[in-house]
Amino acid sequence: MKNNWLWGFLILAATGCYQQDPMVRAAQDLQKMAYDMASQQEEQRYHLNSLHLGMTDKEVLDAVGPPSARQSIATNAEESREVWTYRGAVTPLATLTFVNQRLTEMRVE
Repeated sequence: MKNNWLWGFLILAATGCYQQDPMVRAAQDLQKMAYDMASQQEEQRYHLNSLHLGMTDKEVLDAVGPPSARQSIATNAEESREVWTYRGAVTPLATLTFVNQRLTEMRVE
């Protein structure tokens, strides 16, 4: 019985002192980060695919969130035009064009 207690203590002590190889840990962290980025990008694509022409810029903001870049192309008394770009971690996801605050063109990558 005394030996069983000693073995149990030694096993617990040994497992508590185990340290993972830093290279293995770095690879696991990189893999988790890649999965998280891919998951976020897929969620963003899902929201972008729910858009439809004619939506207001506020409706798009509510559905998808703010764009990565916003560019005003032309503005005059009768017409305002903006292009919004949504980027993923590595590639562009979509380019949206608004005329007078209404979605008129969508290009989902």
